[in-house]
Amino acid sequence: MGTLTGKTAVVLGASGEQNIGTAIARGLASEGARVVVSARREEPLRTLAEDIGGLAVACDVTDEAQIENLFETAAQASGKVDIAVFSAGVLAAAPIAELTAEMVRPTLEVSFIGALLFFKHAAAAMPEGGSIITISSLTARIPGPTMGVYAGARAGIDYAIKVAAVEYAGQKVRFNSIAAGLVETDMTGELFAMPGIVEKHLEETPAGRMCTLDDVAEAALFLADEGRSGYINGHLLDLAGGQQMGHLPRF
Repeated sequence: MGTLTGKTAVVLGASGEQNIGTAIARGLASEGARVVVSARREEPLRTLAEDIGGLAVACDVTDEAQIENLFETAAQASGKVDIAVFSAGVLAAAPIAELTAEMVRPTLEVSFIGALLFFKHAAAAMPEGGSIITISSLTARIPGPTMGVYAGARAGIDYAIKVAAVEYAGQKVRFNSIAAGLVETDMTGELFAMPGIVEKHLEETPAGRMCTLDDVAEAALFLADEGRSGYINGHLLDLAGGQQMGHLPRF
């Protein structure tokens, strides 16, 4: 029996094979949780749900009605929600001098507005308390060129979890964030193929290796489990091998 047996978890952003949300969903299921996986693309969701014995619910995080439906469906299936993980994101990279409003809005809609509304409806489905986790980024901890939009949205939510932790204290809902270092995923795969990217990051990382999907999944399991992390709230967990103490490479 796993440490999360009897718990229900919702993971938003679990679409794709090499994906942080997918890795977290598999980790939660391995500890006995019933996992509701969600993203915009329905076909890979169904495959994942069948593989882990979970439930697939398509959701576009830019539509609040769909977020509300996601948690209503999860609560109806299991009675309540205990764990919710926000792992959706849009990779935006451009110098501030080249930005337009149209370039900025998609990232804010997903990574900031979408995350806040996710908090709202996740907490509403947790009348007896629970753990809400968001996946942030090393780029929100230390600045790097072209990261103004992406990192700015992540940093905003990293502060918002502190506000949420205070507002939902009476309901015993915990809010925490994981600031992950560069991880090879479906979204970042092209970066890993570029000469020098990994080598330059390793030069700045005391741990001597890159962050992995397993690293992020284990951190999420820790924050999800009340028995392991019940006294941690409003916290940003650095998961970057020490790179957060230095700086991002400049290319």
